Amino acid sequence: MVEDRPVFALAWVTCEGEPLTPMGEGGRILFVEHPQRGWEIPGGHLEENEKPEDALLRELLEETGTVGELVSWNKTYYPKGWVGHVIIPPTEKTSWKVNDDKVAEVKWWEQTPSVIEWTVEEFEDLANYFSRLSKKSQG
Repeated sequence: MVEDRPVFALAWVTCEGEPLTPMGEGGRILFVEHPQRGWEIPGGHLEENEKPEDALLRELLEETGTVGELVSWNKTYYPKGWVGHVIIPPTEKTSWKVNDDKVAEVKWWEQTPSVIEWTVEEFEDLANYFSRLSKKSQG
């Protein structure tokens, strides 16, 4: 049974107009580098009485400095968390810094970067999930 309210929300961020494909097949995903945890996708815990979408977009802004649009949710991959596919406007930037002591760098990746606390399989599974969902909605 899926919870009505997750504990945390993560953002699977793609750029408008770019292909949404499995990792290594042409699309790019936005990652943030946490000083201790290494590369991960943006996200964090919901605050008291905060809606999942609001938490997701707040964390995206705090950790990347970008604003996006939530397209869909994967509410089943993590037992206590939801992963939202977010599309942001096109950008020429490939990496940048933000004013957040929990983020060393923000960077677009075509393949899963070296990870410390996460697994490559997690990101590949999520990439495949959102890619399949996108293909279904297009045709």
